[in-house]
Amino acid sequence: MGIRNNRMRYVLTIAGSDSCGGAGIQADIKTITSLGAHALTAITALTAQNSLGVSSVYEIPVKFISKQIDIVTEDILPDAIKIGMMPSCLVIETVAKVIRKYKFENVVVDPVMKASTGWDLMDSSAITSLKELLLPLSRVVTPNLYEAGTLAGSKVANLDEMEWAAKEIKKLGPDVIITGGHLEESCIDILYDGKDIHHFHGERIDTGNTHGTGCVFSSSLATFLAMGEDIVDAARHAHEFTRAAIEKGYPCGRGAGVVAPSAK
Repeated sequence: MGIRNNRMRYVLTIAGSDSCGGAGIQADIKTITSLGAHALTAITALTAQNSLGVSSVYEIPVKFISKQIDIVTEDILPDAIKIGMMPSCLVIETVAKVIRKYKFENVVVDPVMKASTGWDLMDSSAITSLKELLLPLSRVVTPNLYEAGTLAGSKVANLDEMEWAAKEIKKLGPDVIITGGHLEESCIDILYDGKDIHHFHGERIDTGNTHGTGCVFSSSLATFLAMGEDIVDAARHAHEFTRAAIEKGYPCGRGAGVVAPSAK
């Protein structure tokens, strides 16, 4: 395996491509780079999409997904892994096998289930594989309200339900951060580390430029973990970084605008 560079931190993002450039691997690269780390990539799926929605998804053959990760890791050892779009059971099984093979640390799973426009990005059987195969190998999972409800088995719509869901999901292994950007009255992210529940509050930002928010949060979290921060500090900094990206967001096409991840 590769030799870890003591000056530069490397974050490998294993995710899908967004042809509109606002989310997915594109958002991950922008986020990781802006925070001063180096982005490594393995693409799991290609999407044909614009600001109005997803038109089509092409799943990358699993042998080639493995090949991307193997070749990179032979040369460069990642300090953290961000996992995004996992469209099928076979992809999840393949990625879980690679994680076990290399004993990757600081694995952050963003359980992408639907595009912001509503297109399903993960089939129902893949959700079971995610829970059984991938989450037990991960350090932290970062669902939004819908994803948290799916993982926990009951709808999540308020703070009490977020806290309940976090404890349920924690039983699968990883620490849990539920992002609360879709709460009706406030914006609160919560972290449950198996011992304490931490709240990260923020005023609601009145904007329609939110495409890529979950990708920016999870990839910034992975980057802060790669830099040696503990989970509480990393979660707080990811929360603040993502809010700044939303504030700097801009229109892109006729649909939802995009967030703009930048450390400046």
